[in-house]
Amino acid sequence: MSAEVIKQTAHEAYRAAKNCPDGLNLLERIDRLVAKHTIKYVRFEQYDLYGIPRSKTVPLSYFKHYLENGLNFYGGIMTCDIQTRCAPNTGYGEEVTYGDALTIPDFGTFMVLPWVPNTARIIIDPHWYDGTPLMATPRLQLKRLFSEFSKLGYNVRLGYEFEFYLFDRKTGEPVYGSQPIFNTIYNNFDIDYLYGMMDMLQASGFRIITQNSEQGPGQQEINLDCRDGLAAVDEAQAFKYAIKEISRQYGYTASFMTKPYIDRCASGAHVHLSLIDKQTGRNAFLDEESADGLSPLAHKFIAGVLRHAEANTIFSAPTVNCYKRYQPGVCAPTTATWGYENRSVGVRVKGVRAQSTHIENRLYCAAANPYTSTLSMMQAGMLGIVNNYDVPEPIMHDAWADDSIKLLPATPMDALKAFKEDEVLQEALGEEFTKCVIAMKEWDIKVARENCADFDTNKFSTYISDWETAEFREEL
Repeated sequence: MSAEVIKQTAHEAYRAAKNCPDGLNLLERIDRLVAKHTIKYVRFEQYDLYGIPRSKTVPLSYFKHYLENGLNFYGGIMTCDIQTRCAPNTGYGEEVTYGDALTIPDFGTFMVLPWVPNTARIIIDPHWYDGTPLMATPRLQLKRLFSEFSKLGYNVRLGYEFEFYLFDRKTGEPVYGSQPIFNTIYNNFDIDYLYGMMDMLQASGFRIITQNSEQGPGQQEINLDCRDGLAAVDEAQAFKYAIKEISRQYGYTASFMTKPYIDRCASGAHVHLSLIDKQTGRNAFLDEESADGLSPLAHKFIAGVLRHAEANTIFSAPTVNCYKRYQPGVCAPTTATWGYENRSVGVRVKGVRAQSTHIENRLYCAAANPYTSTLSMMQAGMLGIVNNYDVPEPIMHDAWADDSIKLLPATPMDALKAFKEDEVLQEALGEEFTKCVIAMKEWDIKVARENCADFDTNKFSTYISDWETAEFREEL
């Protein structure tokens, strides 16, 4: 699906929602939810390249107007960094005189927010006023890519798991000490908060399958059930900031900062993926006749993920803090490798088979934006399929203990260099998206250099600076 196909006006989107052929149309569904939950305000929300929600709150009296006509939004919001400093040379700032975009609501994303009184949310996609989409928007890129998989005959099934740290908002200290992974006492360290949070999330439609304490002090993990298509990614992205918002109400800071402590475990955000045959509904990664139970399609997909893993490190490790996660001996993968039920590799083939056959990409940090995580993984896998890549041999031993395996980029500069050199991946992602991403990563490096005198030295990787904590802990 090209940018031209995604091109849309607000009026076209409104008419499509109103004329939905399958029973209750989308506008009627929204009206019923508004009435049932006495909705007074609606957030029109989009997510930037870091996954941070950028929204405007609209009183119900103006809601239908913006549904039909779109809502203006600064077009360059996608190019703001974590602290909302605007990067230059993105194509969305000075080049277009800092103009507004017209954001178009995605009517199927209307969601009631039980943790905010009488409030709902709808996701919006930015277009210029002539209907041209801003293709540096990861969600629009995903619409393109899901369409490409659909043309090949597949639905993409996705599941997500998130690790995050919890801090007391007053003291800034973790809510409990030690390394209590799976310890029932710490699973339920504050039962009112944890159950209250999960109750509200599930009431809003989030499908939580497990919750537990993790290995770091104050660290928790929550996993989501799988869904097909863009709805899975929308859920994953919204989930992170729903947790953050609810936690604040209980006096906690939930942080998806990847590495808050240099000597404790980092937080990851693994992506689980399989392809489903659209005609049969069968798992296309499964081949019951093969030695490992995987189909040639699965092998090609894995090969693509591995071949482009170095370049995709700019998405799996989006902040300068993330690179402190990729260290041997701390449960994070450090190589572009794969294997069966092997936690030391980058891509793990889970032990389950039959219709649950899938791969787990363990490379992504907690700070990673689920939109860009999923986009980068899917795009690499697609390249593996269409270019018929050969998968390397699986790693059957401890990859962390094998010094002969090439390590992933160790710094944001190395990752950016790898991305700039991967012309195949850049071409697939498109010039507009690539230009914006490179500009943002160059800006991130510039900001880090200005704030950390030892940024370009080995010393920077040995501790967590006060600047990193101030920059990332609250926002991510």
